[in-house]
Amino acid sequence: MIPICYRSTRLKEEFAVRSVVTIHYLEYTKDFTFSGEQHDFWEFVYVDAGEIHVTSGDTSRILHQGEVIFHAPNEYHDLSSNGVIAPNLAIVSFSCKSKAMNFFQNKVF
Repeated sequence: MIPICYRSTRLKEEFAVRSVVTIHYLEYTKDFTFSGEQHDFWEFVYVDAGEIHVTSGDTSRILHQGEVIFHAPNEYHDLSSNGVIAPNLAIVSFSCKSKAMNFFQNKVF
């Protein structure tokens, strides 16, 4: 039998999430409104169903099913339904000081 030679590959740590603050799955009504907040950690909002109006900083937009937006630490953000379609959202907030997170600022995927 031929001996197998294993080689390990060192991975570069791009993102170090040090703590998870919240994990929510929310089924809102078609007339839901959240007046807004800001906090010192990252947050992302994923639209699982429907659509939601999002304000982040000075920018407002509509997110549709399958889209996600990231809110940077200390960025003001709010949410509201459009009065027609009730949204279901997954919202996760976490602490991450990795510089690579800057890629996600002001992005919708």
